[in-house]
Amino acid sequence: PLRLLRFQLTKMKKNRMERTMRDKFPYFGQEITVTKSMCDQNGHMNVRYYSHIFDDASSELYRDMGFTSDYLIQGYSVFTLEMNIKYLGELREGEKASTFFRIVNVNPRLIHLGGVLITDDGELSCVNEQILAHVDMNARKTSDMPVAMQKNIYEIHKNHKETGDLGFDLRLGIKK
Repeated sequence: PLRLLRFQLTKMKKNRMERTMRDKFPYFGQEITVTKSMCDQNGHMNVRYYSHIFDDASSELYRDMGFTSDYLIQGYSVFTLEMNIKYLGELREGEKASTFFRIVNVNPRLIHLGGVLITDDGELSCVNEQILAHVDMNARKTSDMPVAMQKNIYEIHKNHKETGDLGFDLRLGIKK
């Protein structure tokens, strides 16, 4: 009975941590399954796949922010200026994990995007963060986002911010 209680408490703690992390990164990206081809000589997912996973999984969020194909045709885009990935737990062949995102901060030209990869067991596998810049493709320079896009992204940011403090520090940031 004591062993069962410990197991149940551990499971509750994992579920609470997973739920909390999902709440703090409220935008679901996608679920992935680690394949053999993704693994390296150490038997876990090779680092090169993390960036790829976060990039693929954030496509819908980019569209929701306003970075659609129609917007790109108008001569604007978004570039990644900086990225940081913090590895917290390995993923092995056959394991499943899901990406979740949050707009951490925003200004008229920059977006600080955060993402997490959470295993099916509720463990935080890694944290990804990026500084994105709005770019005028004709000038090939950063530029302010159109006001309507800014309002949209600020509203998404406000909703994400309402989920509370992350509970840990991020490495990147937007200077004021």
